[in-house]
Amino acid sequence: MLLMGKGRHVLSTEVACDPARLLEILFDNRGIKDPDARDAFASEDGAWYDPFLFNDMRRAVDLIGEAIDSGKKILIYGDYDCDGVTATAILVRYFRSVGCDVSYIVPQREEHGYGLTDNIIDKVLDTAPELLITVDCGITNCDTVKTLKDKGITVIVTDHHNVKEELPEADAIICAKREDNTYPFRELCGAGVALKLVEALGRDGKHKVIPSVWKQAVEAAGIATIADLVSLTDENRTIVKKCFQSLKNPVNPGIRVMLDMLMTEGKELDETFISFNFVPRVNAAGRLYDSSEALRLFLEDDPKAAEEAALALTRQNDERKQIESVVFDEAVKQVESPARPAKWSLINMKGPIVVYGKGWHQGVLGIVAGKLSQYYRRSAIVFTDDSIEKDCIKGSGRAFGDYDLFGTLTKIADTTENFGGHKKAAGVVVKKDRIAEFMNALEEASEEDSALEEDVTEVECELPFGMLNRQTYKTIGIFKPFGIGNKKPQFLTRDLVIGGIFPMSGGTHMRLDLVSRDTGETVSAVGFGMGEYLNVLVPGDVVDIVYSINEYMFRGEVTLSLHLDDIVPHMPEGFLWQKAKIAEELFSNGMGIDQISKLAGGPDAKEQMIPNADVLRACYTVVKETAGSATSAADIKLLAVMVRVKTKVAVTPFQLMRCMEIFEEAGLIRYGVTGAVKVSYTLCPANGGTKPKLTSTKAYMRLING
Repeated sequence: MLLMGKGRHVLSTEVACDPARLLEILFDNRGIKDPDARDAFASEDGAWYDPFLFNDMRRAVDLIGEAIDSGKKILIYGDYDCDGVTATAILVRYFRSVGCDVSYIVPQREEHGYGLTDNIIDKVLDTAPELLITVDCGITNCDTVKTLKDKGITVIVTDHHNVKEELPEADAIICAKREDNTYPFRELCGAGVALKLVEALGRDGKHKVIPSVWKQAVEAAGIATIADLVSLTDENRTIVKKCFQSLKNPVNPGIRVMLDMLMTEGKELDETFISFNFVPRVNAAGRLYDSSEALRLFLEDDPKAAEEAALALTRQNDERKQIESVVFDEAVKQVESPARPAKWSLINMKGPIVVYGKGWHQGVLGIVAGKLSQYYRRSAIVFTDDSIEKDCIKGSGRAFGDYDLFGTLTKIADTTENFGGHKKAAGVVVKKDRIAEFMNALEEASEEDSALEEDVTEVECELPFGMLNRQTYKTIGIFKPFGIGNKKPQFLTRDLVIGGIFPMSGGTHMRLDLVSRDTGETVSAVGFGMGEYLNVLVPGDVVDIVYSINEYMFRGEVTLSLHLDDIVPHMPEGFLWQKAKIAEELFSNGMGIDQISKLAGGPDAKEQMIPNADVLRACYTVVKETAGSATSAADIKLLAVMVRVKTKVAVTPFQLMRCMEIFEEAGLIRYGVTGAVKVSYTLCPANGGTKPKLTSTKAYMRLING
């Protein structure tokens, strides 16, 4: 069980009571003060830079122009994910449009690994290119680039990943992550860099970009920008906006076919739709097999052939989901297993969750790491055996919160064979005989950064119930597209009454009917992955909620729906509830019950601090039920509410935490505490049927003795 409340960082203390003031607050929160800047942000255009500001762009265009004019054989070398596939398609379509002899290679994940490596160099050389252009890779492949150069091949590297100690000795390097970078924006994805290269080639005057090729390039680059989790600010924001303008009537046949297949009533074509519907199908090919069908989707001009590719990608995506589900379930069992060494359990770990599975499919490691990260609200790295380097394990990681996964791996680079990526996502290879060394170093390096993993929701401002309407939704829409660096706005609304609570998907999710105490009006709210709250909330409870506002269509009718990010039931009054963290800190620092009870005030305070037999029984009943055979984690106040709802016994958070101490000393559980009020626990194996005497434990006696 996971029942963890979130922290809250409210950007504006104002209550936005009308759309005009809400618009002001949203701009202010983003630091956009100037009226002209606000107009530019809200317009269909935006930041757009001269591609020749890139280091080496002039050199690259000259080399490519000479290759086109001379009829040289050009090879595009890409990557197997959505970014790499679309970047490859952008350049292939351009070179085809100007009559070039162009071909492409995209590596297979398990056979060749990521990048332009020795594992695929023979295949590259077999094509006998005179000019090779990398997209979405190459910036770290110094040895292979040198090999190609030694063979007399002209090499242009275009990439967006972080640069390590040295740059490859290519003829031109287009990458804004260079230390000597001259381009104004560093966060383009691989396809975004390819788009700027095509723009530069077209602007050079000799080899024009025809409108249909340019629009297809913009469509592909926009999809890749969403897919690759780069910052949706500045020029990336402009690329995505231009992409959606074009997607109203897509020029690329494959994109048009895929959207026709996926768009149904109630669906809105936005960044969320692209992320959850379009991108997984493109990525599925490279995850499981090779990217041939994905490239076919973007490169086919025949709608029938494009449809065949779209159907093939959908089948592969269905297969991917099945494989991913199995790996995720096995990973969760591993994380929560009581047999997992205590040092690496949820109870004690400070750094990312690390799991390893022999035979797990390499293609789903990243997506499973992402799911683990969201599920546990912790960064995660998922390893399996490296299919190429047999004495190594290969992992993919995803960061949670503001944790810098790439930065941490950089600190412990000497324990790895190789790693790469960026702040939010990274790949890493470790020798099998150095796994423990790697994990120890990861834990040590993460300890100082653990606060960055705290689950804190950024809230724009408070909205009264009356602002939950279509006009507010329209105002928020000005700030689309949303993503990293421009998060979808979340709001706080207080004092809503639960009119009804309904399980969804067998209790995994929940839906609430929330009622305004002032007007009696009702709004629907959905809590995805919040099924544990079904055991905490009851109709009539008063709650504060943090949420985003969404719109959906059902049977032709458009309705607003709130997507919950956090829900906080109103807790009982009193020191032991409202100041639960302070009470815990005082007790852990040695202050006695008598002293704390004086702070808590009232003659019943001490009684509400020492668990009696009914409280001990109720707490153990719920702890045992929620732990099952795994490790559970909960906010102690929410868990105390759950005890009351399930057993009808009133329990304070302080009593519940003392029960945890007593249960551990009695050999019933193992537990750990984070931030004074969050607890992880697991049941201990049965001790031969001997019933422990809880009131004889030192933990209980400390309470009795004040």
